[in-house]
Amino acid sequence: MEQENISSIVKVAICICAQDGLVSETEENKVYELIAKRFPNYPQESFKVAVDEFFSSELQIEDYMTKITDPELQKFTFQIAKESAASDGLDIRENIAVVKAVNFWNLSNE
Repeated sequence: MEQENISSIVKVAICICAQDGLVSETEENKVYELIAKRFPNYPQESFKVAVDEFFSSELQIEDYMTKITDPELQKFTFQIAKESAASDGLDIRENIAVVKAVNFWNLSNE
């Protein structure tokens, strides 16, 4: 899978984690751990670049979600975002973003 697509997954997950106003180190580490498990050739440097691009961007969560069109990748992105956001306690604002992703991609909230 090309690096740009993986970076889009990272940005959606980080965006959901950021909904409470902060991306904790725990959340960021969890996103990378889950990405690296599925895409072992995705370098940590590319991950850091994707996170930095997210923080310097004005895009909204929908802007990031539209870039992920494959249904399997949408499910994977949803799962890592949900698990990462919950890694330090799922805030109500993060939960709202999770529901937004479910509705946007027409997934079930498993």
